[in-house]
Amino acid sequence: MAKDELTTENIDYVRKGFEKKYADNLKKNDVYDKRDVDRLKESDDYVKTFIRGKERLDEAVDLVHESLKWRLDWHINDVTEDSFDRWVWDKGALFFHNVDKDGHKILTIRVCLHKKDPQTLPIIKRLFSYHLEQHFKETPHEQVVIMFDMQDAGLSHLDMDLVKYVINSFKYYYPCMLAYMLIFEMPWILNAAWKVIKTWLSAEAAAKIKFVTRSDIQAYINKDQLVEHMGGTDKFKYKYVPSASRTEGDGSATVNARKRSKEVTFADQDPAVFRSVDKEEINTNSNAKENKPLTLNLSPANSRSPRTSPSPMARKQHRDENSFIGRLLTVSPAEELEFNVDENGRESFDIISLTNTLPYAVAYKVKTTSPEKYRVRPSSGVVKAGTCTEVYVYLQAGYQNSTIQKDKFLIMGMDVTDDNCTISELWKSVPRDSIMEHRLRCVYTASKGSPDTPIKEIPLSMPDKVARMSKQMDELVTSHSSLEKRVQWLVWSQILMVIAVITAIVAMYFFETSPGGKYGSCVSSLF
Repeated sequence: MAKDELTTENIDYVRKGFEKKYADNLKKNDVYDKRDVDRLKESDDYVKTFIRGKERLDEAVDLVHESLKWRLDWHINDVTEDSFDRWVWDKGALFFHNVDKDGHKILTIRVCLHKKDPQTLPIIKRLFSYHLEQHFKETPHEQVVIMFDMQDAGLSHLDMDLVKYVINSFKYYYPCMLAYMLIFEMPWILNAAWKVIKTWLSAEAAAKIKFVTRSDIQAYINKDQLVEHMGGTDKFKYKYVPSASRTEGDGSATVNARKRSKEVTFADQDPAVFRSVDKEEINTNSNAKENKPLTLNLSPANSRSPRTSPSPMARKQHRDENSFIGRLLTVSPAEELEFNVDENGRESFDIISLTNTLPYAVAYKVKTTSPEKYRVRPSSGVVKAGTCTEVYVYLQAGYQNSTIQKDKFLIMGMDVTDDNCTISELWKSVPRDSIMEHRLRCVYTASKGSPDTPIKEIPLSMPDKVARMSKQMDELVTSHSSLEKRVQWLVWSQILMVIAVITAIVAMYFFETSPGGKYGSCVSSLF
């Protein structure tokens, strides 16, 4: 959307909406940087950078909060080129260079020059943010292209935390800056990592990621704007030039001396009465028999008649792709809970997955219009930063009929920003408009069964798969690094052994041919 299409009313709506919704935060001195708040009040252009569309003004209000809070946490306004040690710049793992066919500047990330290291990760994150901020200061409404150069990269270079930070930067902190992202020459061994990354993205964001190789990258970038190893004619070689040594016109503070062919400057349902399913209600109904979870279908409900369940594979695939991405939590399923009811009346349940991709914890509550029918475990809690929590919703025996389609569930989320208060106190004091809400309706499917028919276990949910895959990737990276060290040790051992053998042979040769040696004595006797 072109920013000049936004009206003054749109801008005022976002500005006043933020001031009203986050009034309590504005009264504090430790939530936002005053410089950012002042700029928000004074600059219409700054407000525009948070608006993705005229129909997404409420989203922009929340994005202002997320971005300004992050900017203070990371002290973005105070980061300069001198904030980084010289080795960070000399490494050349992150830099702006050249433009795509539409004139968007390209920020290249050389993945092969980065290795997962908890000690240096904050530095790399800050460096990435510094590049984006410098570009934002110069041309706030110009989008950028992110180029992940994966050539020569392997498992030891993969850092999922860094990738998540890059994604969150464009999701929350610079929401209108990303044009698209290019993944150049991704090794096949990293395909599993992409499956994990995809779960962090909305459908809109996933569409902006393009996988390219030498043969097709020129569909996005002209040949003269591509470096040689990408099939282009640009002979660019990275070399950092300190700011004190640059002449005027060399580019921004983050860019080294470089040759450029083109100069570039840098809608809710009707409200229902929702009630919590508390521990007393759970204990009252604890005599109901619990069974293992079923594989569930999440296709939209078009009628109130029982459905015939699709295959387990189809249901699982639909669930994985069906998520609501909210301001604080990603909720899966997105629209409805489904209870697979068999003719034997056995208890069934569905699972709500709550994923937190934010850098801080989020508290949640689950309420329902019919607490006497359901048991919810756990019905409230906290989702830590970067983790996922699963909430089990049990439909109790005796209520398994079409009336459940009138029931609804409410998912509530709240920032956990005050460590001095308990969660229950925060729920009582937080303003209503600061709470994220999402509603789910209930549907049921009928299936035939017999007492001897085993109940099928649900395959691992996507969050479980993501967690397991991430753990396996970390273990694989660790094993790979250990193997590399062993190989290096073996190579050096063999080199030392060869040197020792050669030295021994030479020593023996000289010993044998010396006057006191065997052959030396024979030679001496001839004379």
